[in-house]
Amino acid sequence: MISAFEQDILSIKGSYADAMRRFFGQSISENNAKKQITGMKRLLEVKSKLDKNKTEFGQKEVSYNADKSQTVKQDVYLSSDEAASPIAIMQKCGFDPLLWEVITCKVISGSWDVTIKNNDGEGQLHTNRKYSVTLTVKPLGGKLTMPQVLEAFASLPPVSLTQYEYKVGSFMLELPLMDFHLGKLAWGDETGSDDYDLKIAEALWKSTIADILSKACLIGTPEYVLFPVGQDFFHFDTPSVTTTSGTQLDSDSRWQKMFRKGVELLVWGIEQCHALAPVKIMWVPGNHDQMLSYAAVVGIAQRYAYTKTVYVDLTPTPRKYHQYGLNLIGFAHGVDEGKRIEGLMQIEAPEMWGSSVWREMHLGHLHTEMTNTKNGIVFRRISSVTATDSWHSEKGFIGSVRQASAFVWSRNKGLQAILNSNVVAGSIQE
Repeated sequence: MISAFEQDILSIKGSYADAMRRFFGQSISENNAKKQITGMKRLLEVKSKLDKNKTEFGQKEVSYNADKSQTVKQDVYLSSDEAASPIAIMQKCGFDPLLWEVITCKVISGSWDVTIKNNDGEGQLHTNRKYSVTLTVKPLGGKLTMPQVLEAFASLPPVSLTQYEYKVGSFMLELPLMDFHLGKLAWGDETGSDDYDLKIAEALWKSTIADILSKACLIGTPEYVLFPVGQDFFHFDTPSVTTTSGTQLDSDSRWQKMFRKGVELLVWGIEQCHALAPVKIMWVPGNHDQMLSYAAVVGIAQRYAYTKTVYVDLTPTPRKYHQYGLNLIGFAHGVDEGKRIEGLMQIEAPEMWGSSVWREMHLGHLHTEMTNTKNGIVFRRISSVTATDSWHSEKGFIGSVRQASAFVWSRNKGLQAILNSNVVAGSIQE
């Protein structure tokens, strides 16, 4: 198969000397450049015909083994970094690292090298080499490990994203979408509430974020958006459809489909916020999705690695604290701490405590709004937009208002507004 670089060589027109400088960093006469590039074009035309013949006659050799593994033998072009990464090699051979694991990987270096500069003729030289690869992979099936997920993300190059020029902001917008439970299955006839599945959840996520951001724009321009991720964003955490601790759940989807859709929705939400203002993301674990939510945030951090206006906090602490001016906001799921939560902020964030006036702890888990004040801290349970499932219906945990809340903070005057996005029964459809 002709690569993009080889296609560029075949498409060269105009000055051959300029092309030699641009692609190979060599300054030679027009006549010599024309001879060399003409020779390259003839070689690539022959190679294209040979590659076509190889494809037609199936030069990629695949063996299907009794244990459901596959062994692939083929030649691939790899950079030195790719050649050192079994995950990258697996991707080059057409296997998704979130669905397959490497059993063995043998790489033999070939003799055909291509050394080039970037397409604009600038930057460092880099070399791709042809390797003979023998790769054995096996479907993951019921297995999923954190190292495997993190390595899969790490192997993906960060994307080039739109850089915005922002107006000067006058407040911080906090957007904590608690307990979304993507992947939950709820049947309205059974629960007396709305249906809930992956498609309905997608529509609900997008309409909720759009509603809150439109209301925030009526107030003005934020300095930045604080966007916590986790807090039971995913409904389950394992391939056997259980919570992190092993509680069995109902779901309408396999974990791979749920996880991919979840990352897609998180990125969509972040991009909507990023069009408005810089974004600060932090991971706050829930009790349903500690591993998958963290893996998703790792992927988000990798995606925005080169974006200066998106900051991602990957620290693994179960509680997070954020100071904005004279405001101190803490985040926890609020399922394990009990009454101890009333004294943790002072101990875990003493410097921020000492330099703040307004202090709140934002908690999830109960899917309902509750507020009380202890020790100078407002403890605020935040509602959820998710629908009632069979377990909550059977236990009588029903009647909560389905809503998402966002908070508008002034640097020096504390909480100024709460923006609610309410879910009207029957309004969200697939």
